[in-house]
Amino acid sequence: MESASVWLLVFFVFIMIRTYFNVKNIFYSNQKIQENISYTFRDEKICMEGETFNEDFTWNSIYKVKENKEWFLIYHNAQTMNMVSKKFFTKNQISGLRDLIRENKVKAKLRND
Repeated sequence: MESASVWLLVFFVFIMIRTYFNVKNIFYSNQKIQENISYTFRDEKICMEGETFNEDFTWNSIYKVKENKEWFLIYHNAQTMNMVSKKFFTKNQISGLRDLIRENKVKAKLRND
């Protein structure tokens, strides 16, 4: 039984290390996600602008939105998301973004504060 526990621990550590290096590789191989990105939230769409790109996507193309204390996580599918920091928002802007998400009937888990 002790041997199985050791192997399980080794396997877990291996998975964690592998995940770390995979994420690091993805980050450094994609120049776009390393840029400063600004977001504009409109009634009909979300506009993203980086140093080398402009992208728009409609609310109905959003898979879901999750909000935690510091971030809005905007998912395009189950694996891909944009992380939008709330530190650049006023309380009224956060409330307005929540309203936009609800009005556009996006599946969401939003905070109540």
